[in-house]
Amino acid sequence: MTIKITRKTGIGGGITPVKIRIENEEIVKLDNHQSHFFMPKMEKTKVRVTDWFFGSQEAVLENSNDVIVRINRKALILNYSIFPFLFYGLVMTSLASTLIALGLFLASIFYSRKHWFEFVKIK
Repeated sequence: MTIKITRKTGIGGGITPVKIRIENEEIVKLDNHQSHFFMPKMEKTKVRVTDWFFGSQEAVLENSNDVIVRINRKALILNYSIFPFLFYGLVMTSLASTLIALGLFLASIFYSRKHWFEFVKIK
């Protein structure tokens, strides 16, 4: 039995390879639209994806699973929501808008540490 992991992160996460960690050991680095097959030693295997300071939650995969690694849309929206507030705060010199942008930036960093990537099972 094999488990197939495919990375499809699109343009938002396609610059650097992601590290696939199986049972807390780095196994392989995947580029965008690249797949990796591995033979699990147990019935259920813990898998995690990391890239710089972004990462995913640990997922438990069973034998014969095909999964896609993609960017979590909520984390991406939170990340891009910073820019309107930052632009408005800097152009109009609005302290409130700049503080909102700073708060969103910090929330985005802490949320993305464990939620930037997500696993989607293919049926």
